[in-house]
Amino acid sequence: MLEILIAILVSFLVVVIFTPSAIRILREKGVTGIDVHKPEQPDIPKGGGYVILFAIVFALLVIVGLTTFQQLEIGMVGLFAALVSILMAGMIGLLDDNLDFRNRTKVILPLIASIPMVAMSVGTPTITIPFIGTVNFGIAYALVIVPLMMTFIIDTTNMYAGMNGLEVGLSAVNSSGLILYILLMPYLDGHTVSATQMEAGIVAAALLGASLGFLIFNRYPARILTGDVGNLPMGATMAAALIIGNMDRLAILMYIPFAINFLLYIIYRVYTKRKNMKWVKFAKPRVDGTLEVVGPFTVYWILPHFFKNMTERKNVALLILFQAILVYGAVLLLLIGYPHGVGWI
Repeated sequence: MLEILIAILVSFLVVVIFTPSAIRILREKGVTGIDVHKPEQPDIPKGGGYVILFAIVFALLVIVGLTTFQQLEIGMVGLFAALVSILMAGMIGLLDDNLDFRNRTKVILPLIASIPMVAMSVGTPTITIPFIGTVNFGIAYALVIVPLMMTFIIDTTNMYAGMNGLEVGLSAVNSSGLILYILLMPYLDGHTVSATQMEAGIVAAALLGASLGFLIFNRYPARILTGDVGNLPMGATMAAALIIGNMDRLAILMYIPFAINFLLYIIYRVYTKRKNMKWVKFAKPRVDGTLEVVGPFTVYWILPHFFKNMTERKNVALLILFQAILVYGAVLLLLIGYPHGVGWI
């Protein structure tokens, strides 16, 4: 369990130490963007997610080094596959930030980041499906389920973003939920933590530390924005951790809001096309800071649509709170419900 704490601390410190310099450098180079959800429309540094990417990778390499020289009993296959996938997701995000790919291209490109996980056959092909039982998917797990799962999580993580502190706040909740599951497992369901689950915990820990560190600078009012170079690696890190730990049921429960957000996006696209309307990407801030939206077409538009006094700060806080209740509730449900056949993932 010490390895999880080390990964959290290392990634957190890297982000806290280097983000102020990133803010200064990005501003000096003119790499800025408009913070669209504020009436004054401030121009702030964007694309700072490369610090998150560096922090995650550095933390995992520190664990790899400790494993090599201190003879810690940590598996290496999952960690190395996760490292390469995270780096590839970061490279795709960096290209997207600079080239602004079309939406179809953005959806498909994250498939590339799943190649290392597929090539190393990371994860367990045996899945217990509710009301059906245990199913062994064999090679189809690595060739079909893993790339689809990674692509879905990476894409939906990037789509469920765009407000100060939202993406890193959600990543902090999700990664901490996975770690909590691993830490509580020996006490609540009697299972010992396996080597692969420990690997998953370490990967999630690197994401947790980086997310908490970046939240200091990205929370309302944000001093820096993540960009796709940060969002895609965060999604890849979480996907890799869930796959390595074979935590399929937890993943399903954890990403319900992300799936709903994706479906709402599709509905909105169809709606605007049929009505011959202009597609709007962001909410419009009123003079008093409250948000005006065209409809409940994304998860983070639902509250502003039904509550006219909803500000960006309040909206993000409620969304993160809801995600925390969902994730931590799912962890307890799966662990405590194990004797009744609910908790096996």
